[in-house]
Amino acid sequence: MDAGFKAELIEWGVDWDEILDRFMGNEDLIARFMFKFLKDQSMNDLTKYLEEGNVSEAFKAVHTLKGVGANLGLKGFLTPVKELTEVLRAGSMEGYEDYYNQIKPKYDELIVILEKYQS
Repeated sequence: MDAGFKAELIEWGVDWDEILDRFMGNEDLIARFMFKFLKDQSMNDLTKYLEEGNVSEAFKAVHTLKGVGANLGLKGFLTPVKELTEVLRAGSMEGYEDYYNQIKPKYDELIVILEKYQS
């Protein structure tokens, strides 16, 4: 794995020790799974369903994002993702904007990093 890529992921908020343990110390495997995140549609789905006011589908999307984020050690946005998951799980959209407005910029930052190092 490129040292700059690793450094940027850690600076963004990836829990490197956690993910290194999860992927049995294989940094190339970590990189492959990080790049697969670029194809994950859960953020796009979340945005779409929140705009439509579709709570149940927005919940499914954010729940998926939470799972993928946890598996990849994406602590840089995991707290507001978890909080939004609970709001939507309760069938409410009250206050979702605050959480979404914390998630989206961090998500976008991560995508920029991933696209920069994708071969």
